[in-house]
Amino acid sequence: MKRFATISAAVIGSVLLLSGCGAGAENTVVLGATTSVSDPGLLDELVKVFEQENGYHVTPVVGGSGDILARARRGELDVIMTHSPSDEKAFLDDGQGTEPKEVMENFFVVVGPADDPAGAAASSTLTDAFKAIAAAKAPFISRGDASGTNKRELATWASLGIDPKGQPWYQESAVGQGQNVMVASDKGGYTLVDSSTFVSMQANVQLRPLFTDEDQPNIYTVMVVNPEKHGNVNVNAARAWASFVTGASGQAVIASFGKDKYGEALFVPLAKAVRDGSSP
Repeated sequence: MKRFATISAAVIGSVLLLSGCGAGAENTVVLGATTSVSDPGLLDELVKVFEQENGYHVTPVVGGSGDILARARRGELDVIMTHSPSDEKAFLDDGQGTEPKEVMENFFVVVGPADDPAGAAASSTLTDAFKAIAAAKAPFISRGDASGTNKRELATWASLGIDPKGQPWYQESAVGQGQNVMVASDKGGYTLVDSSTFVSMQANVQLRPLFTDEDQPNIYTVMVVNPEKHGNVNVNAARAWASFVTGASGQAVIASFGKDKYGEALFVPLAKAVRDGSSP
């Protein structure tokens, strides 16, 4: 099994930023967000509008959901946006997070080489696609980083009774969402990626979408880090961010993001304010 040591600039920056630091100062919110929110560019757009409207400065920390939740448990973040339901439940059950709200969704996609040697495009379910890849012993690139995407991938293998680790066709990249897609493209392999990241990268990689799992959407949740567990949490700033991304202004950014450049919105807003037209 091979591991790729490349680390994203965002993650390096996060490590340097949080070395010896806690959560944000009075006018600053330290936001933990996943690479699949950052890589397509949505995070930058949300931060820009939030800062303009609310007067806070945002310090973003980007990583996989597992990394973000671990940092939140150490009190390094004020508020988080993740997409790993089982880990989020454990975080809440342990009293580490409060006020969870659904923000948006996209979908997981199996992508691979144009000639699709495993025949994954003929699949009718995500498990069928994974089964075809394993049967063909086709190269599969896993993030291998306890991210939400990695957890979804591993759960799919487990549902098939397949343990791919150690298999010659299975490799772990240990990088973020966008970089993992690039590794898969370079290796001529398959991988699992969220739809938003892939649409934003598709023109620059030698991969095509083969199966989209529309049966189980990939849901992003915002949570405030519990100030009763971590006294340095800027709870007012955290709540301001959570209210923004689930309110009319933030949801409008999400609903329109990607339309100008890609001809389609990359995420589906989920907050009630946009779904039924009510006030946030």
